[in-house]
Amino acid sequence: MNKYEVLWVDDNAEEQDAFLESAYLEGINITFFKTSKLGMEELSSKIEYYEAVILDAMVYNETEDEKAGLIGLQNSIKKINSLADCKKIPYFIYSGYIDKDEHSSAREMLADENIFIKGKDNQALFKAIKEAADEQELTQLKHKYPNPFAVCEENYLGAKHFERVLQLIKDIENPENISNPQDGLLPIRKLLEASFDKLNKLGLIPDEIQNGNGAINGASYFLAGSNDQYLYEGKLIHPVIAESIRHLISLTQDASHNNGNKLGADTYLGKANNTFLYQSLCYSLLEVLDYLKPFIDANSVKSINQKKWELVQKTTSLSGEWVSGKITRISSNGYGTFQPDNEDPTLAVLPNKISEFLLKEDQKIEVTTIPSPCGTKTYIKEIKIVE
Repeated sequence: MNKYEVLWVDDNAEEQDAFLESAYLEGINITFFKTSKLGMEELSSKIEYYEAVILDAMVYNETEDEKAGLIGLQNSIKKINSLADCKKIPYFIYSGYIDKDEHSSAREMLADENIFIKGKDNQALFKAIKEAADEQELTQLKHKYPNPFAVCEENYLGAKHFERVLQLIKDIENPENISNPQDGLLPIRKLLEASFDKLNKLGLIPDEIQNGNGAINGASYFLAGSNDQYLYEGKLIHPVIAESIRHLISLTQDASHNNGNKLGADTYLGKANNTFLYQSLCYSLLEVLDYLKPFIDANSVKSINQKKWELVQKTTSLSGEWVSGKITRISSNGYGTFQPDNEDPTLAVLPNKISEFLLKEDQKIEVTTIPSPCGTKTYIKEIKIVE
């Protein structure tokens, strides 16, 4: 069933559960406000999020302390019309009193408007909302890409990401309008960060990784099952999605540097005579978002998710402890190899450390170590010569 987001201004909306439930069963999600002022502020800031507006005829204008009247309706209509250059959103008047004899003058004033009577015209209203919304290009996009838009709801990634998803979809629908693909990579990165934040809240990424340095790399390695500091009870996410995330991070991180870091992605995108790479990244992200919606629905219990991984209690040298061993090799590029005496895996020694301590092959030293931000590697932090 297609979904429709509708804004409703009504001073008694919270008392009309039957209407709200009927609308929901028709695929219409209603967000209501009791005053015209609040409703129109919401519409102004998120007009592309909504498909239609429902207006009560007799409603509060600015505050709930005033008497409900037509001024609130009139101001709402005026505001909606003023937003037409941004988006021409359909609106419908839904009233329980406008058909009464004492409101004949109001009916005359609203003769050209779409008016529906509460309780009597509910189904007709729902039908009119859907028909009007289906003619809008944005609604058509929402129905074509339901899951990527659905994850922009507050119980997933949040409504603040709606504009980012919308722009990515507009870019792949109308690639001829893409003018600067480099600028499109930051929103991709932001959506990945929001995805990791949500998965962390669900217990699928440990707090120490999500809140540590290099969190975005650490989270992607962890989800792929590549962090050897943890035991995994099984695959956390599908390997194809994990690989897609790694690919997206690799390029978006690289392009965040003006001249590229390793791949020169920013320069490449700026000089390319096409937008195929950028479009491929958009499609990859949409695949990830399309996967996440049902995945989050099916894995929403944090306590269960936290049982899918366990921090390894290592018996090897702890970070910060002095570890004895020797330099077994110094390569032509200046890097050295340190072999711990306790048979832990070998560690690389940076060229500047080789030079600083005048290290030679077979030389005995002691080192302390620290884990990499992503948790997949161990680095030498300090070196001490053994006499």
